[in-house]
Amino acid sequence: MGFYEEISKYYDYIFPVGKEQVNFIMGKAGNPPKMILDVACGTGGYSIELARRGYRVTAVDLDRRMVEELRNKVLDNTLDINVIQGNMLELDKKLDAKYDLVFCIGNSLVHLDGENEVEEFLRVMKNLLNENGKLVIQIINYDRVIAKDVRSLPTIENKDIGLTFKRNYRYDQVLHKIFFKTILEVDGNEIENEIPLLPIFADDIVKMLGKAGFTGIQLYGDFKESPFDKNNSYALVLVAS
Repeated sequence: MGFYEEISKYYDYIFPVGKEQVNFIMGKAGNPPKMILDVACGTGGYSIELARRGYRVTAVDLDRRMVEELRNKVLDNTLDINVIQGNMLELDKKLDAKYDLVFCIGNSLVHLDGENEVEEFLRVMKNLLNENGKLVIQIINYDRVIAKDVRSLPTIENKDIGLTFKRNYRYDQVLHKIFFKTILEVDGNEIENEIPLLPIFADDIVKMLGKAGFTGIQLYGDFKESPFDKNNSYALVLVAS
């Protein structure tokens, strides 16, 4: 069983929907109804919130259990969300719609294996957007992580259910990979996992966006639209048209 499949039933407790993220996405998408694509949706918290507000949402994730969790939520809430299990690099083969906004947040993009796959993802997303559509991406600020040798991210705690989620980083300079070790402690159990992530620098992804044909690229340090600072921002939030 894959790690994300194992933690799927705790996913909403670890990563609850954030008001700032929702407001940011709505601000970039415009007033509903708009067509929105949620890539790497997890258990779909953001898709559900946006659908409740009148947006027409398609949600995609690679993990089968995550998709099942979202489909159960959709049935329970009678929401109109198109839920798909699929690889983010192949969505232009699965979807025949065009979207006003595509978002991929939660540091999901860095699970891709190399810059070639990131460039392919951006090409696919551009093909799925309307002429005036926008792409929103959020990842950790890896300029800061590498420069300051960041070894961990803040531990996530949910005291209501007695959950802790520890996140550690180990950078391999030869492979140019960050080995991301997580430890989930809940219900008297401890679930450990380690996966390689691709640290993407801000200047590199801006170049890749331009190469894919995107324009009007904006960088922020968070979903409050704070200015992006390579040395100090914890996150990198991009919007490209």
